[in-house]
Amino acid sequence: MEREDRYHSGPPEPPARHAGEPPVEYQPPAEPRGPAPEYPDDPWTDEDDQRARANMPGAIRAEDTEPYLALQYVARLFKVAAMVVVVALVAEIVAGVVLEGAGALLPLMAEVIRGVVLASILWGAGDLTLLLIDVGHDVRAARVLLGRISVRAAETLPTPDDRVS
Repeated sequence: MEREDRYHSGPPEPPARHAGEPPVEYQPPAEPRGPAPEYPDDPWTDEDDQRARANMPGAIRAEDTEPYLALQYVARLFKVAAMVVVVALVAEIVAGVVLEGAGALLPLMAEVIRGVVLASILWGAGDLTLLLIDVGHDVRAARVLLGRISVRAAETLPTPDDRVS
């Protein structure tokens, strides 16, 4: 019941007034103070200027935004290979039991253990490849941020004329 009292969907109630106080009337917000400021067009319109802008230390290069496609395919390859090993193990167990009977289960256990270890190593290699992709993204981000920091630091360094001798 208390919750319904605090949370209702109706219009808000006016604040409590003291005796003799005039009612408060709604006033719309003030008009904006003028048009929005106009910003100059991009100064980097010339092709040579754009090339110079791309070579600046703080700029993001095309290599910084490309995905690691080859590593993604290698990770998928490892994981698919692990799945193939597991399917082959299941097929080997089924074939052993069908052909040899229940007596084949004990000798197949060694094969199963080896196969599971191999599948685990392959799956782990796929996960490590994905981890390498994440590390590469972090290195790229650090390179971009370091370039931006170096540009800002170079802008704030005093020139030789500013130094006191």
